[in-house]
Amino acid sequence: MATEVALSASNTDNTIYVWDIRSGSSLFSFKQSMSQKGGLALVSKPGASFQIGSIVTAQTDRAILNVYQWQRDQVLHKMNTAEKMVSVASSHQGQYLAAATVSGKVYLWHVPTGHLMRVFEAHYRRITRLAFSNDDSTLLTASEDAAVNVWLLAHLLSPVSADGYEDITARPAPLYSWSDHTLPVSDIYIGNGNLSGARVCTASLDHTVKLWDLATGQLLTTFLFPKAVSSVIMDPSETTIFAACEDKIYSVDLYKRRQDQSYKINTVESLGGMSRVESIGIKSTTPNMTGDQGKSAMLGSVFIGHTGEINSLTLSFDGTILISGAEDGNCIVWDVLSRQPLRKFESHKGPVSHVACFLRPIELHPDAPTQNIIPMPWKQLKRAMPTTEEEHRDASQQTIQNTSIDLNAHQHLVESGPAYSSLTTELKPIQKASNAIRDMKTDDSSAGLQNQVNALQAELMRLNEHHLKSKSLHNEMYTLVVDKFMEERRNKRKLDQEDEEEEEEEEDEQ
Repeated sequence: MATEVALSASNTDNTIYVWDIRSGSSLFSFKQSMSQKGGLALVSKPGASFQIGSIVTAQTDRAILNVYQWQRDQVLHKMNTAEKMVSVASSHQGQYLAAATVSGKVYLWHVPTGHLMRVFEAHYRRITRLAFSNDDSTLLTASEDAAVNVWLLAHLLSPVSADGYEDITARPAPLYSWSDHTLPVSDIYIGNGNLSGARVCTASLDHTVKLWDLATGQLLTTFLFPKAVSSVIMDPSETTIFAACEDKIYSVDLYKRRQDQSYKINTVESLGGMSRVESIGIKSTTPNMTGDQGKSAMLGSVFIGHTGEINSLTLSFDGTILISGAEDGNCIVWDVLSRQPLRKFESHKGPVSHVACFLRPIELHPDAPTQNIIPMPWKQLKRAMPTTEEEHRDASQQTIQNTSIDLNAHQHLVESGPAYSSLTTELKPIQKASNAIRDMKTDDSSAGLQNQVNALQAELMRLNEHHLKSKSLHNEMYTLVVDKFMEERRNKRKLDQEDEEEEEEEEDEQ
């Protein structure tokens, strides 16, 4: 049975804890890591986006990225970087790792080879958050310059200059640049879907959360809160937004019921839209409202329980449990429906900077056969851009785990039709050789060899018959051409002789 666990980290406590969200008991811990808010990334196993294979943390005091895996509680790899990173994010397929600096620069690595694919100036101030869209087609960057930029990953990996030629030194242009916030952007959340259908929430210290359409880049709705927003998240159905304002969490329903007076039926309509502003948890000061209406808060339910500013929010897969980590060093597990705290995780000795919820790794199951689990491969992250020769060499040295299983899967695709696989040409010789070997395999190897000899003899006889037929046809054609040529030559000589005799007779008569 798949269960869920929570991971929490701190920027002063050097221990990362992994604990059960249902019981609050600690299951595992990683040592020697202190990361700021946004400085921790969960890296999925290649080809399995729901299985977390590694954890990467950007250290607060050094230009080092620590890589952890479930096989040990100590640092597995220490990746030295050219600059100190303050934010880090991993693509959902575990292929790319992005990290950002205080100066607004972004580094992009290819995880299987460790190649530094791109370095570019994304902002002119500190980058607070990095995030990949669910289809890994875009990378979003948020900064203290109050802007959010959307970058196409294809343009970052294969940069093109203004002339249309590939140029690694050319500064990329963002797909969108959202600059509607007036103060630093504190958090980003990307909803489900791909580039053509996802929605994006951006939280800022200007007391707002803005909802964007990733397909068009248009602003849908602005939600105004009573205090600065430090973290934001949406539930899996994307019908509710949870926003952390200092020590409180506000929940906002994106859809509300309305009774149609004409037809006496209840309808559901979306909140906001068309760049409208919706006030959440703010008492109305409209002059024409009197009595209790003027004193009531407009929208939103509040989760109250922390004594410090909330830094991070996460939800369970079914959206019924909300987990928050705050400056008071506590992680609180909330029941979403009742807004009541279920339990607290209080093992941290400092502020909680990051909290995440994910499926329990198989390595943490007590009866799991850990000796058969292959760890996720990592190579040292390069500090400089690779040459073309290095790219080709390292790419040729990559190995596929569980090769037999992968080949069987691709073979099935090939047999289903070439339209379903891109490896037809690579697997076709293998399939041909496999069929030949299978035809040769019998219970008696000498009988199989004799069958092969008989087949070769039959083929030789067929070729001999074909050769004799060709030779006979050639002889007939030769005889026909020669006879025709000789007959025409004799006729020509005969005509010449007759002409000469007639000329002689005419001379004698004269």
